[in-house]
Amino acid sequence: PVAVTFWNAGNQAVYIGASTTVSVANGLQCHSIPPQFNTWPFSRGQQLYATTGDATAATIQYIISTSQ
Repeated sequence: PVAVTFWNAGNQAVYIGASTTVSVANGLQCHSIPPQFNTWPFSRGQQLYATTGDATAATIQYIISTSQ
């Protein structure tokens, strides 16, 4: 299994989604508390997109860990 953890490292709100049309209204807000999800290395990947909603810069941190 692969564990993926991501969090918002700044003060600017960040919204994440699986489409280029991600917005404040339909995106998942990325908080400073790190959520984690597990997947398998052989599973199909998913491109993630992010927006701040107002064209300002933001910082997202992430960790991908495997048992290898």
